Amino acid sequence: MFRKLVLIFCIFWLVPHETNAQPSDEELVLALIYAEGPPFYSFDENTQLSSGLLINIMQRLAQSLNRDLRYLPTARNKIEHDIFNHKADVAFLAPQWLDSPEKLLFSDPVYSYQHAFYGLFAPKEGQELADAVKGRSVCLRENYRYLELEPWLKSGVLSPVYVSSHSRLFEMLQLARCDLIYTNTFRAGWTLSANHYDKAVFRLGTMGLTDDIKLAFSPHWKGKIAQVNATLAQMRKSGELQNIIDKNMSPTGNSQ
Repeated sequence: MFRKLVLIFCIFWLVPHETNAQPSDEELVLALIYAEGPPFYSFDENTQLSSGLLINIMQRLAQSLNRDLRYLPTARNKIEHDIFNHKADVAFLAPQWLDSPEKLLFSDPVYSYQHAFYGLFAPKEGQELADAVKGRSVCLRENYRYLELEPWLKSGVLSPVYVSSHSRLFEMLQLARCDLIYTNTFRAGWTLSANHYDKAVFRLGTMGLTDDIKLAFSPHWKGKIAQVNATLAQMRKSGELQNIIDKNMSPTGNSQ
C-alpha cells in the first residue's frame, strides 16, 4: 500500500497540472482561459489532463527553457491581471486586446488568424460585408474586446448578443438566438469540422484584419525573451509549429 501511495505521488508531480500558487524559478506558469475550448485548450475532468494547441506549444517551450510547466485556469477579464500580480508568467494574447500592453513583454508572433462573420445565409455575389450584416444581431463573447466592430456596434449597424463561452456561439446561431456570430477562423474551422449542424453555416467575410497571437510575459522574464523567440523560430523553421497547429485543428487529432 505504501509503495502505491509513493507511486501515485510521483506521477502527480511528473504530469503538468493546474495550480494557484505563485510561479517559482523552476516553473513556467501559463494562464489559460478556462472556457477557451478546442482547438486551443480543454480540460478532461476524467483524466485530469489538459490538451490543445496552446498546451502543445507551451510543452515544447517549457522543455527548451528547462522549466516545469504549470497551468493557471482563469477568466478572460482576469488574465492580464494574473500576470501583473505574478500569479502566472505568461499567456497567449494579442497586444491590442489588453488595457495596459506596455506593462508586459511580448514574444514574436506564435500564430495568426482572422475573425470572420458566420451566418445561416449565403453571401450574395458582389455584396459588401457592411450591407450583408447591417441591421442584424451578432453573438459575441462577453468580456472580449472587438475594436474593429465598435463603430458598427455604437452606430446600431449591429446589435450585440453576449454569450458566456465560445462553445455556445454556433449553438446560438443554430437556435436563431442571433443572426450572426463573429469568431476567429481557427475556432470556426475546428467547430465546423467537429459538428454536423442541421442548418448550413456560411462564412460571410472578415474585417480585413489579422490578429498576431504572441506570448505575453511578465516583466521579470526580460532576460529570457530572446531564448523564447529563438525556440519559436526553430519550431517554425522545422515545421514543428505548423504540425502542432494542423494536429489540433483536426477534431480527431486534438489530444495531449
